Amino acid sequence: MKLMPCPECQHEIKEQLGTVCPNCGYTVGYFNGTNKRPKYAKFFALSVFLPFISFLTIVITSMNKISFAFGVIVFIVIAYKSCPYFYRNLFITKFEKFFFWLVWILVNSLLITMIYNLVHKLQLV
Repeated sequence: MKLMPCPECQHEIKEQLGTVCPNCGYTVGYFNGTNKRPKYAKFFALSVFLPFISFLTIVITSMNKISFAFGVIVFIVIAYKSCPYFYRNLFITKFEKFFFWLVWILVNSLLITMIYNLVHKLQLV
């Protein structure tokens, strides 16, 4: 287990999350001493809200071919911007990495399936 100096009293403590310094009571937290919290919050919002916006955009724009093409372009941009690959330095645990990749793949595959069905409904092929 890696050790680190306590930021409060410089006593050697484990680098593991939840470790409490026996000297001063400092607790090793998830975002202690980093500027990752705002970036992580942005990524979390992207991964939760943007797929919903993509879904609504595709449903609303499925009325005709031109607006549907616009909706598909919006979906592609949103899927690209919310890709976990661009936020890989924010993940602390392997579970987070796996979880966000799984959610991203699942949501975008469902949206791609919806787009595929709408393409056949609108007879674009």
